[in-house]
Amino acid sequence: MEPISSQPLGVIDLLDGSFSVLRQRSRVMIGLVAGLVIPLSLLEAWATRNSLGGSSLGELLSDPTLVQQSSTSSSAATVGFVVTHTLDLAVTAFGGVAVSRVINGWLEGDEMSALAALRFTVGRIGALAATFVVIHVLELVGLVMAVVPGLAVIVLSSLTSPVLAIEQLGPIDSIRRSWTLVRRRLGSVVGIIVLLAAVNYGVSQAIGTMPNAVALFVGPDRAWPLVAASNTAISLILVPVTSAAMCLTYFDIRFRTEGLDLHRRIREHFGSGAS
Repeated sequence: MEPISSQPLGVIDLLDGSFSVLRQRSRVMIGLVAGLVIPLSLLEAWATRNSLGGSSLGELLSDPTLVQQSSTSSSAATVGFVVTHTLDLAVTAFGGVAVSRVINGWLEGDEMSALAALRFTVGRIGALAATFVVIHVLELVGLVMAVVPGLAVIVLSSLTSPVLAIEQLGPIDSIRRSWTLVRRRLGSVVGIIVLLAAVNYGVSQAIGTMPNAVALFVGPDRAWPLVAASNTAISLILVPVTSAAMCLTYFDIRFRTEGLDLHRRIREHFGSGAS
């Protein structure tokens, strides 16, 4: 089965393709993100272990004084959650570059290993960090001033990781390139983002509901390793799938509007010097 179809794809096909990438290259895809996700999941669960004061639901109901104590500790837990959530976004961006590099190599006939993809991504860490800061500052300003501009930035910047990985542009040029590509197929990009949000919610609920319920009843200070395990499982699925879906969307847009598939075929038949 070809990893990427040069035929025009709908949003359902793009989502299905992202799961196909995960199934066919599960070892590489999971290996790409495992080293990043596992420490982050442990940190996030540990940082929020004092939510509700670390008390279980039964303890809070039996001792009302614990409610006041939990409000103070929950403030610290909230700060910890914001920090780890920011790191989570950074891991998603980092994983997006690495996964896109693997898929591009696959399309080129180069079976890139997880280690090689990670080395490449580390080499792009400066551009990736600058791009991450610029995009999220724009998102924050847009969301604070008016919700719609912030959402627009999120959508328009969604192909930045594939651009960084495949075209290897600088931070500002990568953002501009993403905006240009997204505007060509805005409906499809919005559609795949909505579908990914639904998948994110479904996977999170399916895997995380039981561990979170256990943490509620026995206390997060005792159940945080279980929460960390569920968060890790969720991320090991969602980060590769999300990254692959956006990379496939990037290629689909370029196939439709730039003839990238034809250019690749000409190069395969006539050599790299063919125009």
